[in-house]
Amino acid sequence: MSRAYLELAKKSFQNNLVYRAEYIAGVLNAIVMIFVNISIWRAIYEEEGALEGLQFKMMATYVVLSFLLQTLYVMDEYFIEVKVRSGLISSDLLKPISFRMFVFSNTLGTLVFRLLLQLSPALLLSIILFQMLPPFSVQMALYFAVSALLGFLVLYNLNFLVWISSFWFYWTFSLVTIKDAAVLIFSGALIPVWFMPEWLADFVQATPFASIYSTPIQIYLGMIPEDEIVTGMLRQLAWVLILGLAGIVLWHRASRKLSVQGG
Repeated sequence: MSRAYLELAKKSFQNNLVYRAEYIAGVLNAIVMIFVNISIWRAIYEEEGALEGLQFKMMATYVVLSFLLQTLYVMDEYFIEVKVRSGLISSDLLKPISFRMFVFSNTLGTLVFRLLLQLSPALLLSIILFQMLPPFSVQMALYFAVSALLGFLVLYNLNFLVWISSFWFYWTFSLVTIKDAAVLIFSGALIPVWFMPEWLADFVQATPFASIYSTPIQIYLGMIPEDEIVTGMLRQLAWVLILGLAGIVLWHRASRKLSVQGG
């Protein structure tokens, strides 16, 4: 059965290969957004008179990592909604595979595509153009890679909860927009958590949002003491499990709702 899911992920990867123009546009968009945001932060630092070499390089590296991860974490927000509204969800449920794993396999194939064909060239260009700082050590790089994967899983499971709401809401655009705004604001994707008021930073740390971008980037920058890194990743894992369990419960309710309606 696991081979079937690998084939689904492979098919998703191949489907993404078809849209090569979108692939190139994705790389260029990431570079442009990084350049614009670094320019904004440079202007802020110069205005405040705090443009110090290492300090600004860390900020620039934070911006690069944030936008590269955002490029990597892009998912099809309306994959389930389209199937529900078109009625294709009924035939998908008849297949001898888990629909939840079908959705995850499709997302995983897109992730691998973006990792190999968008993130890699964008990262290389960022190193050349923006002189981003390297990780402090190979060990920190490995910690960052594991934390970034956990961040992806946190975001996926959070997204899945919103996607499943399409069984109750005809349109999920508003919910997706609200969720995206919350992720951008509270995850540290746009503004590092350490720039937030203390009360807001404490709130963010108590939510799954910090586990998406802030934790892996701070690990990369060496801003989390080494003896606290494992604790940070365990917190990420806990959110993966909590949100994943909530997704399973909500999916069972959604599938029962479909059965009751004759789907």
